[in-house]
Amino acid sequence: MPSYRLQRALINMVIETKSLTKRYGDKLACNDINISVGAGEIFGFLGPNGAGKSTCIKMLTGLIFPTSGSGTVLGRPLGDVSARRKLGYLPEQFRYQQWMTGEELLGFHSRLFRLPKSKRRIDEVLELVGLSGQGRYKIGGYSKGMQQRIGLAAALLPKPELLFLDEPTSALDPIGRKEVRDIISSLKDNGTTVFLNSHLLSEVESICDSVAIISRGCVARAGKIGELLEAAVSLRLRADNIKTDTVDQLRARFDDKLQLHADGIYSLSLRSKEDVPEIAAYIVAQGARLHELTPVHETLEDAFLRVVGEGGAIS
Repeated sequence: MPSYRLQRALINMVIETKSLTKRYGDKLACNDINISVGAGEIFGFLGPNGAGKSTCIKMLTGLIFPTSGSGTVLGRPLGDVSARRKLGYLPEQFRYQQWMTGEELLGFHSRLFRLPKSKRRIDEVLELVGLSGQGRYKIGGYSKGMQQRIGLAAALLPKPELLFLDEPTSALDPIGRKEVRDIISSLKDNGTTVFLNSHLLSEVESICDSVAIISRGCVARAGKIGELLEAAVSLRLRADNIKTDTVDQLRARFDDKLQLHADGIYSLSLRSKEDVPEIAAYIVAQGARLHELTPVHETLEDAFLRVVGEGGAIS
C-alpha cells in the first residue's frame, strides 16, 4: 500500500465528484453534482443565492454527508481524516469568540491542527493577511474587514494543500480585496489549490482558471474560463454625421440587428474581427466622423446571466 505522500504526488485531480446529491427531507439541496478540480488551480464556484453552493462545500469538507453519490478530495473519500488535515476552510458566515485576541484564536486553532512551532506560524499568517501587530487585540474590537482577515489567517494555518474560500472578500474594501487576490495568487504559485465561491464575478474572472456555475442545485455549466465565454465579439461605435443610408448599409453588410442606443452609441455583432477595419473605412468613406470603435468581449457576468438567467433558472 503506497504511503499518503506518494499517493498525493500521483494525484492530478484534487477534487472529483460523481452524482453528489444532498436532500433535507423533501428538499433537494444539491442534485447530481459532477465537478473536477485540477491540482494547483484556482476553481470558481458560482451560482445565485440558495443554489446549493455552501451545501456542496460542506460535503466536500466533510462537515455533512451526501445523501447519495460519491467524491474524493486529495485522493481520499469525502470526510477522510488524513485528507482533512490538509484542508483550509473559511466559511461565508463565521463567528469567532469575541473575548479572544487574534493570537489566542490562532493558538487555539493551531492546537486543533496539532501544529509544531505554532507561534512562528501564527506570526507568519498574521503578516500574510495584513494583521501584523493586531493579534494582541480582542476580536470583538475588530472591524468587519479585520474579522474577515483573521478568519482567512485561521484557514491558512496548516499550510493547506487545498483551500476552500466561501465569499472571502465580502467584508473588505477594494484595497483589501486586491490584497486577498494577491494572497490567492501567491498560494497558487506555491502549489496550493483554491476552491473559491464568490459573487464578485469580475474578481473570479481575473483570478480563476476554471469555474462551475450551479443553479437550483445542479451544475449548469463548467469548464475553463475561456471555454465558457462566447467567442462572438460585439462592436461599440460612435460617430458624428452618420447618415441613415450608411446605417442601412451597415445592417445589410455586417449585422441586420445593429442598434442605436439612447446615448448615441451604435452596437453590432461581428461575424469576424477582420470586419473591424472594413467597418471603420466604410463609415469614414461615407463622410461620418468616427470617434470610437471598440470591440466588446463577453464577460463572466454576461456568461453567468446567460446560463442561469436573472431569476436563477437555467436558460
